[in-house]
Amino acid sequence: MEDLYNDIAKIYDEVGIDKFSISFGNAMLKYFDTMHPDENFKKNLDFCCGTGTLCGFFKDNGIETKGVDISGEMLNIARNNYPDIEFVEQDIARYLDDETYDFITCIDDAFNHIVDIDDAKKVIKNLNNLLRVNGLFILDINNFNLLPTYVQDESIDKSINEYSKLKYYLSNEEDLFRFDLEYYENNELIWETSVFERNYLIDELTKIFNDEGFVLESCSQHLFDEVRYEKWKIIFKKVE
Repeated sequence: MEDLYNDIAKIYDEVGIDKFSISFGNAMLKYFDTMHPDENFKKNLDFCCGTGTLCGFFKDNGIETKGVDISGEMLNIARNNYPDIEFVEQDIARYLDDETYDFITCIDDAFNHIVDIDDAKKVIKNLNNLLRVNGLFILDINNFNLLPTYVQDESIDKSINEYSKLKYYLSNEEDLFRFDLEYYENNELIWETSVFERNYLIDELTKIFNDEGFVLESCSQHLFDEVRYEKWKIIFKKVE
């Protein structure tokens, strides 16, 4: 996984992840204003922060923020773009911190990349230590059944600019997605890789969070109207 994101770092924002992050950030601020108008959400930790766009958005909106990611190449871009934000190179399944946060984010199906349930449990246990009481963990996850039929078991070409493109093939293997990715420049194959995501079920995920002192606050395809509908948008609240 680390190698994949080191490879894709230089085109990460060009494929639209930066726009997705800003759209998601705007939607979260609206959610706070609507659903938690009397609470203070001014301190954020962003898991799998990538090139730091969401952290930059939060900082611009008066929120103290820190990013964590396993990819050194991603973080090089993040630190260059946002030199006044702290970014930590670490696997989120093993990340520890003495700070506590009002809300923690993990977006663009990053949680799906935790394919081992025991690693997912480690992340969630850490969340209990990192969040204040009534703090929120906000994530989105892919679900194979929500994805448009045209991307299931089909090869998709995504043009990045006039000379480069990303080609991917998505398939389902029991409880995992498989992404076969190829990156081309001037029609020459530069790199290729395969990556897996876990196809989490909502009931499965909720039980794991419940066991660690969280309750499900919201789960919907349409929770944040500005972002893609093929995902579940999920908010867990720490209550213990």
